[in-house]
Amino acid sequence: MATIPVIIKHQGKKYEVELDPTSNGETLKYQLYSLTGVEPERQKILVKGGQLKDDTDLSKIGAKPGQTFMMMGTPVEGGTFSRPKEAIKFVEDMTEAEAAQQVGATPAGLQNLGNTCYLNSSLQTLRVIPELQDALQKYRPDGSNGSNLLGGFGLGPMDLTASLRDLYKQMSETQEGFPPLMFLNALRQAFPQFNEKAKNGHGHAQQDAEEAWTQILQVLRSKLKIKNEGGILGGSSSAEVSFVDKYMAGAFKSVTECDEQGAKDGGEQPVSGEDVFLKLDCHISGATNHLRDGIVAGLEEKIEKRSEVLGRDAIYTKKSKISRLPKYLTVHFVRFFWKREAQKKAKIMRKVTFPDELDVVEFCTE
Repeated sequence: MATIPVIIKHQGKKYEVELDPTSNGETLKYQLYSLTGVEPERQKILVKGGQLKDDTDLSKIGAKPGQTFMMMGTPVEGGTFSRPKEAIKFVEDMTEAEAAQQVGATPAGLQNLGNTCYLNSSLQTLRVIPELQDALQKYRPDGSNGSNLLGGFGLGPMDLTASLRDLYKQMSETQEGFPPLMFLNALRQAFPQFNEKAKNGHGHAQQDAEEAWTQILQVLRSKLKIKNEGGILGGSSSAEVSFVDKYMAGAFKSVTECDEQGAKDGGEQPVSGEDVFLKLDCHISGATNHLRDGIVAGLEEKIEKRSEVLGRDAIYTKKSKISRLPKYLTVHFVRFFWKREAQKKAKIMRKVTFPDELDVVEFCTE
């Protein structure tokens, strides 16, 4: 059965509606809901015989083409439909930058520029910290705004923090592999050891990811300042503190005591101290099978120093506990050690297992 064009009058406005005689009153009400924003249960539609009910058969109301029906009712607050403030844009119509910022977009990768995997892994790990992204967006380097750009062409010093900010912005605008050339140049300018050439004369030498991570964090620690909201690190909440100190630095409480009984008998007292740390070390030895083993080993160390009571050097044991945990805890697998015979670093290849979620309660103070 063909539809019947009718007019619905509501609050001084007229709406042209295609009435389907095979449907019921509830269907018509939902049609009008999409046009007026008035919920079906709040609508009063006057038809022949009285008020239209949900189960009324529309073929029985005697509607004729062009006939006008009155509707009364108001939508609940906030229930009206309105045109979207921004035009809807489909993915295929978006620019590369717009598509990269959509929910579920593939995050940008980093191209290997020749033995730079050590750097890429550090950069990708830092990128997932949302507070860091916010702080970098607000960062403005000291001095001229153009200093970082000139530095990229070798005409002046480069600001490593500004380079990191610019890199992450560029990565947010693509889903492809991005070459971090400007940041790499800034890193090598600030820390020449990363500019070391390979011994075979082809390209640059391999580097340690932990060293790159540590150097980047040290720069951010000194350059990237944020408001001390809530006074978490002490002092006024309006004062500026280091981003790294607030979100990535922890603290140890330690006790150092001489191993020799003679020092204790002579009245030497254990010395308490507190140290800031940016990473929790997992020391690896022949007995290390799991991450926990390495952390336990790292929290106790032997130190040789002078004992005033004994009048000579002695061995001391320093035991540490975590007194403050950072929001983002860095765990370092210490896989390199200094090989005296060869006078160079050697890598420890031992397999060490670790959990998906690390519980560090047992390493903390009470």
